[in-house]
Amino acid sequence: MHPEFDSLTTTAGIEILDPIESRRFTLRTTTPIAPMPATTDGFPFPVDTACEIRTDELALPYTIPVDVRSPDGSHHASISPPTRREFPPDEYLLDFHAPMKLYLRVGSSLEIAADADDVTIDFGEATTVRVGARSYHSSPAGTITVPDDPEAVMEAVSAFSSALKTTSPEHAWPTLRGHPPRVERSDELSIPDGLEAPDTGISIEVPPEYGPIYGVAPLAYYLGANLVPSEIARLTTDTGTGVARHLGDDAAEIAETAGDLLKRVLLLDCVTRTEGYFPVELHEREVLEPQVDLDFEALYETPLAERLATYLSVPDEAVDSITPTWHRATHVEPDASAVELLPYVVDDLPLVRIESPVGEAWNPTESQRVTEDALGSFVRRAEPARGDDFVRSADTRAPRSPPDDDSTNGRGVPGVGEYVPLPEVDALEQAYVGDKTPESGSKLLVEAFRNETPEHEEGVIEITVVCNDDEMRAEWDAVSEVYGSRDDVYVDVDCRFDVSTGELRDLLAEDNHVFHFIGHIDGLGFECRDGILDAETVEETGATTVLLNGCRSHDQGIALVEAGANAAVVSLGDVGNGGAVEVGETLAKLLHHGFSVGYSMEIVRKYTSIGRDYLVAGDPGVTITQTETGMPIMYHVFPDETETDGKLVAEFYAYPNQRHGAGSVIESYLPGIEGMFFGVGACGHTEVAHNVLHELLEGRTRPLIVNEELVWSDVWLKEV
Repeated sequence: MHPEFDSLTTTAGIEILDPIESRRFTLRTTTPIAPMPATTDGFPFPVDTACEIRTDELALPYTIPVDVRSPDGSHHASISPPTRREFPPDEYLLDFHAPMKLYLRVGSSLEIAADADDVTIDFGEATTVRVGARSYHSSPAGTITVPDDPEAVMEAVSAFSSALKTTSPEHAWPTLRGHPPRVERSDELSIPDGLEAPDTGISIEVPPEYGPIYGVAPLAYYLGANLVPSEIARLTTDTGTGVARHLGDDAAEIAETAGDLLKRVLLLDCVTRTEGYFPVELHEREVLEPQVDLDFEALYETPLAERLATYLSVPDEAVDSITPTWHRATHVEPDASAVELLPYVVDDLPLVRIESPVGEAWNPTESQRVTEDALGSFVRRAEPARGDDFVRSADTRAPRSPPDDDSTNGRGVPGVGEYVPLPEVDALEQAYVGDKTPESGSKLLVEAFRNETPEHEEGVIEITVVCNDDEMRAEWDAVSEVYGSRDDVYVDVDCRFDVSTGELRDLLAEDNHVFHFIGHIDGLGFECRDGILDAETVEETGATTVLLNGCRSHDQGIALVEAGANAAVVSLGDVGNGGAVEVGETLAKLLHHGFSVGYSMEIVRKYTSIGRDYLVAGDPGVTITQTETGMPIMYHVFPDETETDGKLVAEFYAYPNQRHGAGSVIESYLPGIEGMFFGVGACGHTEVAHNVLHELLEGRTRPLIVNEELVWSDVWLKEV
């Protein structure tokens, strides 16, 4: 499946559709046009398909970054609002950072005008324009089999970097890092032909044990390093400059050191690549350059091992000055069962943290002890009487017996002993790989990553909302309106009420992007008008993401992931109806505005009354809709305590996604913040007047954190 081109029906122009990712983008023209098939030859960057159109002007539906290049890909200019630039008659390649990758080949003059709302490109006269498109879709190529032997796993991890498209600084771009090959457990090691790693001359020596291997895997993948068994953990190179960096004495220390090195190398590659195809004004370079004596132009042409040696010589305090909160920390149990999830963990370039082996004593901090005590009371708490805030449990017919501390309670939520407290890490999101259930974040399941995403017709976002209790209708009404509220995304919402077990089974089997259930759930299943449907009896589901907003939906969500879903939002215990309505509506809004399931849940946990009672099972990176800014954004707004004229301080936050992962950059568009930023977390702050922020947000619905409370811009603007 490749991107497709079609004429717009309601206005002049063409629509580009990516059927793999269900993403759309339009190019408006002054007169009606029909795209004609064209060759993909002549584009210096990969494209999947191409068409030709003829027009004197193009208009984009909203502002996106545009780069003007020569036909060979060399850079002329980057276009950011507000600006108007003119270019003389010549051959040009226009590089659009749209929901799918777009390139335009044109021979003419150019006048490009960009403001906060859109971009127009005037060619001066009718001109033939060739449009090339590439989906951002990425998946593993090939499968490696490994026995339960750490040294065999080391060979498999050494082959992960076969997916790298280059080892130049450009591989800091996520689109130039292919997905590591799939790994399956078997009786013997088998690495197919074609999965040869690049010869970078870099080695990582670690003890042949699962903990150290998992801890260094993302770094080994990014560096194209060969893993070598050794009693001493160290990073080495065979180049003339030479590197010998000690990594630590135990698995936890090795993983932490490897994570610090990964952040260092990726960030410095991002700075160095500004000398290449994308010479943007990068904030991190502006901060770093006065602190170091580095020749970035020379570094850009330097082989990876030699760049590594230079990067390691940069003072820690200089690197710390440009290091953001990382996007994800993944905690891994160090045993053979985690190996099949390893390629999907590594692909995201997270910080890996190694958890204590099963059975090893755990000494919680005081705050973690409080959490444990709260969980003990949480999973045991008695059912309150039904009323305005009744609980959403299907099991209202008999009292529950409290679970044993070291066993699951058999009613959809693990016992207290089955929870894993995740230590605090400087990351936007946390995930866990292992048999138990994390107290927060996401529980990764290999089935979620292997499940094929269903094909959807014509790029329409298909959503099914089911409510099986009239007393919960408030959430049904709210989310049904939310899911249909965007003009730039085509959404088909199927709303059902009071369905039977057979109808629910059929709805779960249908292909859709979101299946949102509102009703009573417990470990036995979903309450329907004619009985209970147990998800473990559902053989297959076509839902990409399931939101199970009822009590103790943990086991039911995992069963649906095993049946075909990519992600499930589940509750860990009883949830009151009022809090569940708040969670359901907030999740729907965040997902509908381009946030991944994992980031949506992290925001819900922090800014709603009972969000801490939910987690994600499966793949937290799943996204439902596209965003105008490439990756979803949020503004943190609070009064400027130093000002007397009522000005605000606004801070810009970015949340990476599957198409714009670690190594992507973003522009804030906040007045007073110049240049591009490494697109993770906080990306600059500035003083701003009320009316300026009002103009920036007018006509857009975006989440805001105002004085540490989550609000939505369309509501907030009416109140200020």
